[in-house]
Amino acid sequence: MSGKVESPGRGPTWIGMPAVVLVLLGVLVLVDVTSRQQLSRELLDSGIETVADSVQVEVTGGAGRPAISEVRVDFTAGGVDRIRTTLNDIEDDRQGMKEGAQAPAAGTRYAMPLHIVYRQSEPSTALAVVDARKWADDKNTPKLGLGLVGGGLALVLLAMLLLTIGARRRGLSWWQWYTETPARHRK
Repeated sequence: MSGKVESPGRGPTWIGMPAVVLVLLGVLVLVDVTSRQQLSRELLDSGIETVADSVQVEVTGGAGRPAISEVRVDFTAGGVDRIRTTLNDIEDDRQGMKEGAQAPAAGTRYAMPLHIVYRQSEPSTALAVVDARKWADDKNTPKLGLGLVGGGLALVLLAMLLLTIGARRRGLSWWQWYTETPARHRK
């Protein structure tokens, strides 16, 4: 094929592709926040609250900045069983801690005394109470996820509308024009 091929009307597909990415990001945000909120509400409603006997945070190097990768806690469940587990979900609150395993710095989110809430039937499922309350009350993140999905779907519909209008101007159905080679529709 030689020469410059003009493909008027196909430009709207460049609106559609980022729109699909927005929809996927929105779905991922909604899935994450929904699972966090469900676990938080379950543990706050029917879990058992206690204070951890010891806490260790693992700070790992990230893309240019260290972050907390996991929080390990030891506690006594039901006054008998000694449980050592990793908190299910955490927030990055390293506040100046260096890389490696260490006791959390005083004044940070996971500093002692750390109140945790765990599932009675499965004590290894535990959250910090401060995290569980924050996530159970979070109303902004679901709105963000819904906004991404809604905005992405609106842009997908806009791209489809613009493709259809461009094809009809050339006297074709959008599917005919889009599936055939652009050279056939040169002006």
